Amino acid sequence: MKSLNLSARQFAEQIHVQPGTISNMMSGRNNPSYEVIKRILIRYPELNPEWLINEQGDMWRTPPGKEAGLFDAQPPEATRRASAPQQKEEPQTPAAPPKQIARIVVYYTDNTFEEFTSNPLIH
Repeated sequence: MKSLNLSARQFAEQIHVQPGTISNMMSGRNNPSYEVIKRILIRYPELNPEWLINEQGDMWRTPPGKEAGLFDAQPPEATRRASAPQQKEEPQTPAAPPKQIARIVVYYTDNTFEEFTSNPLIH
């Protein structure tokens, strides 16, 4: 919160928890639950989970506001899951089918454009 210049209330709003949850964690009354840690990492994917959970390593994988590039090192997905506290798996709802690109339009500075479609029947 400090590095992002957020109040406890603002931080709670961003990770969708009650402000009292953050207050209790900051006072040492409660430790963060798995759900709170998960919400923090979803809201701030550039945050290093190892630092958040174990206070080891750098705080950020990438600086805040800078998305990781295609070739930036990221820990494998299995490592990320292994570092999170174990908890019973909740039943998952079936995922929606993945979206597919139907059309890409490229506009040029000379006011022309090119259109690319994944289906030759789409115009």
